[in-house]
Amino acid sequence: MAVSRISRPAAAQTRPDRDHRIDLDVPILSEEPAAVPIRVGVDHPMEPEHYIQSIEVSIDRDPVPAKGKFLFSPANGRPWAAYQMRSGTGGLVKAVAVCNRHGEFLASHEVRVVEGGCSTPPERGARDRAGSPELRLPRAMKAGEPFEVRARVIHGSYTGLVLKQGKYVRELPEYYVKQMTVWLDDQRVCEFQMTSAVSPNPLIRFPLKVTRPATLRVQFVNSEEQRWDVLQAIRV
Repeated sequence: MAVSRISRPAAAQTRPDRDHRIDLDVPILSEEPAAVPIRVGVDHPMEPEHYIQSIEVSIDRDPVPAKGKFLFSPANGRPWAAYQMRSGTGGLVKAVAVCNRHGEFLASHEVRVVEGGCSTPPERGARDRAGSPELRLPRAMKAGEPFEVRARVIHGSYTGLVLKQGKYVRELPEYYVKQMTVWLDDQRVCEFQMTSAVSPNPLIRFPLKVTRPATLRVQFVNSEEQRWDVLQAIRV
Protein backbone atom coordinates (compact mmCIF):
# COMPACT_ATOMS: atom_id res chain seq x y z
CA MET A 1 0.00 0.00 0.00
CA ALA A 2 1.35 3.40 -0.94
CA VAL A 3 -0.07 5.79 1.61
CA SER A 4 1.04 9.31 2.41
CA ARG A 5 0.02 10.48 5.87
CA ILE A 6 -0.49 13.83 7.43
CA SER A 7 -1.06 14.77 11.06
CA ARG A 8 -2.25 18.29 11.67
CA PRO A 9 -5.03 20.18 13.46
CA ALA A 10 -8.49 19.50 12.05
CA ALA A 11 -9.48 21.76 9.21
CA ALA A 12 -13.02 22.74 10.22
CA GLN A 13 -14.33 23.04 13.76
CA THR A 14 -17.18 24.77 15.49
CA ARG A 15 -15.34 25.22 18.82
CA PRO A 16 -11.70 26.37 18.85
CA ASP A 17 -10.97 25.72 22.55
CA ARG A 18 -8.43 23.06 23.46
CA ASP A 19 -10.96 20.59 24.89
CA HIS A 20 -12.99 20.63 21.68
CA ARG A 21 -10.43 19.99 18.94
CA ILE A 22 -10.80 16.75 16.99
CA ASP A 23 -7.61 14.99 15.91
CA LEU A 24 -8.57 13.40 12.57
CA ASP A 25 -5.74 11.33 11.08
CA VAL A 26 -6.41 9.93 7.58
CA PRO A 27 -4.21 9.49 4.50
CA ILE A 28 -3.91 12.23 1.91
CA LEU A 29 -3.94 9.46 -0.70
CA SER A 30 -4.74 5.74 -0.36
CA GLU A 31 -4.26 3.18 -3.11
CA GLU A 32 -6.24 0.61 -1.11
CA PRO A 33 -9.75 2.10 -1.06
CA ALA A 34 -11.19 -0.93 0.74
CA ALA A 35 -8.83 -0.40 3.69
CA VAL A 36 -8.28 3.30 4.37
CA PRO A 37 -6.76 3.73 7.86
CA ILE A 38 -8.32 6.29 10.18
CA ARG A 39 -7.72 7.42 13.74
CA VAL A 40 -10.01 9.96 15.34
CA GLY A 41 -10.05 11.32 18.86
CA VAL A 42 -10.29 14.32 21.18
CA ASP A 43 -8.00 15.54 23.96
CA HIS A 44 -10.87 15.92 26.41
CA PRO A 45 -11.73 15.05 30.01
CA MET A 46 -13.56 11.76 30.53
CA GLU A 47 -15.19 12.41 33.89
CA PRO A 48 -18.74 11.37 34.83
CA GLU A 49 -19.89 15.00 34.74
CA HIS A 50 -17.95 16.01 31.59
CA TYR A 51 -16.98 13.64 28.78
CA ILE A 52 -17.20 12.88 25.06
CA GLN A 53 -20.29 10.81 24.37
CA SER A 54 -19.62 9.90 20.74
CA ILE A 55 -17.59 10.44 17.59
CA GLU A 56 -19.14 9.73 14.17
CA VAL A 57 -17.29 9.56 10.83
CA SER A 58 -18.76 10.02 7.34
CA ILE A 59 -17.97 10.91 3.72
CA ASP A 60 -21.15 12.43 2.33
CA ARG A 61 -20.56 11.74 -1.36
CA ASP A 62 -19.53 8.09 -0.92
CA PRO A 63 -21.95 5.30 -1.94
CA VAL A 64 -22.02 4.26 1.76
CA PRO A 65 -21.58 7.62 3.52
CA ALA A 66 -21.62 6.46 7.16
CA LYS A 67 -18.19 5.14 8.22
CA GLY A 68 -18.84 4.27 11.86
CA LYS A 69 -19.93 5.80 15.15
CA PHE A 70 -18.17 5.22 18.47
CA LEU A 71 -20.16 5.65 21.70
CA PHE A 72 -17.92 6.33 24.71
CA SER A 73 -18.22 6.43 28.48
CA PRO A 74 -15.86 7.77 31.18
CA ALA A 75 -14.58 4.20 31.62
CA ASN A 76 -12.73 4.57 28.32
CA GLY A 77 -10.39 7.05 29.96
CA ARG A 78 -9.70 8.75 26.61
CA PRO A 79 -12.04 9.32 23.63
CA TRP A 80 -10.42 7.93 20.49
CA ALA A 81 -10.75 5.03 18.06
CA ALA A 82 -8.75 3.64 15.12
CA TYR A 83 -9.87 1.26 12.36
CA GLN A 84 -10.00 0.88 8.56
CA MET A 85 -12.82 1.95 6.25
CA ARG A 86 -13.90 1.64 2.63
CA SER A 87 -14.27 4.62 0.33
CA GLY A 88 -15.68 4.50 -3.17
CA THR A 89 -14.92 8.05 -4.23
CA GLY A 90 -12.90 9.72 -1.50
CA GLY A 91 -13.73 13.27 -0.58
CA LEU A 92 -14.25 15.22 2.61
CA VAL A 93 -14.02 12.99 5.70
CA LYS A 94 -16.16 14.48 8.47
CA ALA A 95 -15.89 13.69 12.16
CA VAL A 96 -18.60 14.90 14.53
CA ALA A 97 -18.02 14.62 18.27
CA VAL A 98 -20.57 15.19 21.01
CA CYS A 99 -19.67 16.55 24.45
CA ASN A 100 -22.26 15.92 27.15
CA ARG A 101 -21.94 19.56 28.27
CA HIS A 102 -21.19 21.50 25.11
CA GLY A 103 -22.91 19.58 22.33
CA GLU A 104 -21.55 18.90 18.84
CA PHE A 105 -18.28 20.03 17.30
CA LEU A 106 -16.66 18.82 14.11
CA ALA A 107 -13.57 18.46 11.97
CA SER A 108 -12.96 17.53 8.36
CA HIS A 109 -10.11 16.38 6.17
CA GLU A 110 -9.86 15.58 2.47
CA VAL A 111 -8.84 12.09 1.34
CA ARG A 112 -8.21 10.81 -2.19
CA VAL A 113 -8.59 7.14 -3.09
CA VAL A 114 -8.36 4.86 -6.09
CA GLU A 115 -11.95 4.37 -7.28
CA GLY A 116 -13.90 1.24 -6.39
CA GLY A 117 -13.50 0.68 -2.66
CA CYS A 118 -17.24 0.31 -2.12
CA SER A 119 -17.72 -2.33 -4.83
CA THR A 120 -15.36 -5.09 -3.68
CA PRO A 121 -17.01 -8.44 -4.53
CA PRO A 122 -17.84 -11.04 -1.85
CA GLU A 123 -14.94 -13.28 -0.91
CA ARG A 124 -15.62 -16.96 -1.57
CA GLY A 125 -16.17 -18.90 1.66
CA ALA A 126 -16.15 -15.75 3.81
CA ARG A 127 -19.35 -16.73 5.65
CA ASP A 128 -17.93 -20.12 6.64
CA ARG A 129 -14.86 -18.52 8.23
CA ALA A 130 -16.71 -15.83 10.19
CA GLY A 131 -15.98 -15.70 13.91
CA SER A 132 -12.87 -16.32 16.02
CA PRO A 133 -12.86 -12.99 17.89
CA GLU A 134 -9.67 -12.08 19.71
CA LEU A 135 -8.32 -9.43 22.06
CA ARG A 136 -4.84 -8.04 22.46
CA LEU A 137 -3.85 -6.06 25.57
CA PRO A 138 -0.57 -4.56 26.76
CA ARG A 139 1.61 -6.75 28.95
CA ALA A 140 1.60 -4.15 31.71
CA MET A 141 -1.43 -2.11 32.78
CA LYS A 142 -1.71 0.36 35.65
CA ALA A 143 -4.88 1.05 37.61
CA GLY A 144 -6.45 4.35 36.59
CA GLU A 145 -4.28 4.84 33.47
CA PRO A 146 -5.84 4.34 30.00
CA PHE A 147 -4.32 1.63 27.80
CA GLU A 148 -4.97 0.44 24.25
CA VAL A 149 -7.19 -2.53 23.47
CA ARG A 150 -7.15 -4.25 20.09
CA ALA A 151 -10.27 -6.22 19.24
CA ARG A 152 -10.65 -8.22 16.03
CA VAL A 153 -13.05 -10.67 14.44
CA ILE A 154 -12.66 -12.66 11.23
CA HIS A 155 -15.57 -11.58 9.06
CA GLY A 156 -15.90 -10.84 5.38
CA SER A 157 -17.85 -7.78 4.41
CA TYR A 158 -19.31 -6.31 1.28
CA THR A 159 -21.63 -3.46 0.43
CA GLY A 160 -23.56 -5.39 -2.23
CA LEU A 161 -22.83 -2.55 -4.66
CA VAL A 162 -21.25 -2.88 -8.10
CA LEU A 163 -19.72 -0.09 -10.15
CA LYS A 164 -21.31 -0.06 -13.62
CA GLN A 165 -20.77 2.68 -16.18
CA GLY A 166 -19.59 5.03 -13.51
CA LYS A 167 -22.51 4.42 -11.13
CA TYR A 168 -22.91 2.20 -8.08
CA VAL A 169 -25.87 -0.18 -8.31
CA ARG A 170 -27.04 -2.75 -5.78
CA GLU A 171 -26.73 -6.41 -6.75
CA LEU A 172 -26.64 -8.13 -3.33
CA PRO A 173 -27.71 -7.41 0.26
CA GLU A 174 -25.07 -5.91 2.53
CA TYR A 175 -23.06 -8.28 4.74
CA TYR A 176 -20.87 -6.89 7.52
CA VAL A 177 -20.15 -6.61 11.26
CA LYS A 178 -22.64 -4.03 12.46
CA GLN A 179 -21.77 -3.64 16.14
CA MET A 180 -19.03 -4.16 18.68
CA THR A 181 -19.92 -3.72 22.38
CA VAL A 182 -17.46 -3.66 25.29
CA TRP A 183 -18.14 -4.54 28.94
CA LEU A 184 -16.06 -4.59 32.13
CA ASP A 185 -17.77 -7.23 34.25
CA ASP A 186 -21.44 -6.13 33.95
CA GLN A 187 -20.67 -2.46 33.15
CA ARG A 188 -21.17 -1.45 29.53
CA VAL A 189 -18.16 0.69 28.57
CA CYS A 190 -18.55 1.56 24.90
CA GLU A 191 -20.03 0.55 21.56
CA PHE A 192 -18.89 0.82 17.96
CA GLN A 193 -21.72 1.03 15.43
CA MET A 194 -20.43 -0.07 12.03
CA THR A 195 -21.69 -0.14 8.45
CA SER A 196 -20.65 -2.08 5.36
CA ALA A 197 -18.15 0.75 4.80
CA VAL A 198 -15.96 -0.64 7.62
CA SER A 199 -13.30 -2.93 6.16
CA PRO A 200 -13.46 -6.76 6.30
CA ASN A 201 -11.96 -8.54 9.32
CA PRO A 202 -12.31 -5.36 11.37
CA LEU A 203 -9.52 -4.55 13.81
CA ILE A 204 -10.74 -1.91 16.23
CA ARG A 205 -8.33 -0.07 18.53
CA PHE A 206 -9.71 1.90 21.44
CA PRO A 207 -8.75 3.01 24.99
CA LEU A 208 -9.87 1.53 28.28
CA LYS A 209 -9.28 2.55 31.90
CA VAL A 210 -9.63 0.12 34.82
CA THR A 211 -9.28 0.74 38.54
CA ARG A 212 -9.47 -2.87 39.76
CA PRO A 213 -9.23 -6.43 38.43
CA ALA A 214 -12.11 -7.16 36.08
CA THR A 215 -13.22 -9.30 33.15
CA LEU A 216 -13.21 -7.62 29.76
CA ARG A 217 -15.89 -8.86 27.35
CA VAL A 218 -16.25 -7.82 23.74
CA GLN A 219 -19.19 -8.91 21.59
CA PHE A 220 -19.43 -8.61 17.80
CA VAL A 221 -22.81 -8.77 16.03
CA ASN A 222 -23.20 -8.98 12.27
CA SER A 223 -25.92 -7.90 9.85
CA GLU A 224 -27.55 -11.33 10.14
CA GLU A 225 -27.67 -11.12 13.97
CA GLN A 226 -24.90 -13.69 14.50
CA ARG A 227 -22.90 -13.03 17.67
CA TRP A 228 -19.36 -13.76 18.79
CA ASP A 229 -17.98 -13.07 22.29
CA VAL A 230 -14.45 -12.99 23.62
CA LEU A 231 -13.42 -12.57 27.28
CA GLN A 232 -10.15 -11.76 28.99
CA ALA A 233 -9.25 -11.21 32.64
CA ILE A 234 -7.55 -7.91 33.46
CA ARG A 235 -5.25 -7.71 36.46
CA VAL A 236 -3.86 -4.36 37.58
